[in-house]
Amino acid sequence: MTGLELRQRTRTSRAGRPSRVDAKSIVDAAIDIGLSRVTLKQVAERLGVTAPALYRHVRNRDEIVKLAAIELALNRTQAGGSGGQWPDLVRGCAHGMVELFVAEPQLICEVMNGTLGPDGEMDFVEQFLAAMAGHGFAPAESIRIHHAVAMLAIGAAVSAIAMKSGYAGGLSHEESVRKALARRSRNELPLIRSALPAYLHIDSGQWRESLEAMVASIAARRGEPLPGSRTQKKETQK
Repeated sequence: MTGLELRQRTRTSRAGRPSRVDAKSIVDAAIDIGLSRVTLKQVAERLGVTAPALYRHVRNRDEIVKLAAIELALNRTQAGGSGGQWPDLVRGCAHGMVELFVAEPQLICEVMNGTLGPDGEMDFVEQFLAAMAGHGFAPAESIRIHHAVAMLAIGAAVSAIAMKSGYAGGLSHEESVRKALARRSRNELPLIRSALPAYLHIDSGQWRESLEAMVASIAARRGEPLPGSRTQKKETQK
């Protein structure tokens, strides 16, 4: 189901009669509950109806999660990708994805198992392409950029979620590493031991360096000075 179909379904009621629940209210309730915890029973209780009443608007829990994921992605893309220059669009798209996946880890599972399908993705990819087209990017080039941003964002989000969740027994990353090393012989893992401070330190913002390198690479391929770079400043002063 596309974003347009969701909006059309929201405006449509049964036999012309006002309904106590519609697709949008179901999606809003699912987002409030959280996609990793949502159930048909919880949505129905939040809306004050019975679970069977939901089936007039959605087929099952998977469709609720799918529609809610599309809504979240569209809203996040619109909010994060509204910069005036194309690097701002790319950065906004990346940051929006990371924030969305960290806030709703269930979305990563939905992407992995193919539950979301292409419909929802195409809606917000289309928005990204339209925004980039205003800066002279061909659709194919923008799609490649979006794919690269998505892969980077999912990796960054998985890392951030893992750090937040901790390890078995509630141990932090450092505690788990030190405990694992203590179980090994002092002769084992010499290279990790020699660089232990670096291994223990996880920079949750390191992915931003990769993002900036990507943006710089795009600018270089297009023969453009990166907005805000020293090269652009020099050219502006001439």
